[in-house]
Amino acid sequence: MAANQTTTSSPLATTTGLPIKYTVTHTRKAGVSEKAFIDWFQGVHLPAGVPLMKKHGIVKYAVHVRDPKVGAAFQAEVDKVRPGWKVSKCDVVLEYWTYDMGNLKSLIMDPEWQERAVKDEEDWIDSSEATIHIGYDTTYLADGQILNVDAK
Repeated sequence: MAANQTTTSSPLATTTGLPIKYTVTHTRKAGVSEKAFIDWFQGVHLPAGVPLMKKHGIVKYAVHVRDPKVGAAFQAEVDKVRPGWKVSKCDVVLEYWTYDMGNLKSLIMDPEWQERAVKDEEDWIDSSEATIHIGYDTTYLADGQILNVDAK
């Protein structure tokens, strides 16, 4: 845990000392072009949302943007070796790291978040397609180096 981070007694707080990683997938609403969606996301949501994330104790935030052409091409390859597996068609995966999920709760309950960061979200995102994942990151390979694996 970072020197300036503390674990609270909240049942939503980390119990491992590692930051909790919360991810949510978003798929654009039918009829919204990829370009318009990304323009809204990068031009409206991010400038309004990222400072609020910092204010509420989110220690890291990253966005994975889907490349539809690569995804479609890779799906054809996946079908050959892993029939039934599906390459996600969500447009973005939002990745938040925090030491206490209460921070995320306070973020989404902040009136400024509601008024600025997600004000018109329903015009852009199909919320019925969203999925959430909560857990911890453990890196096993970075910069060509094997990490956190017992040598055999």
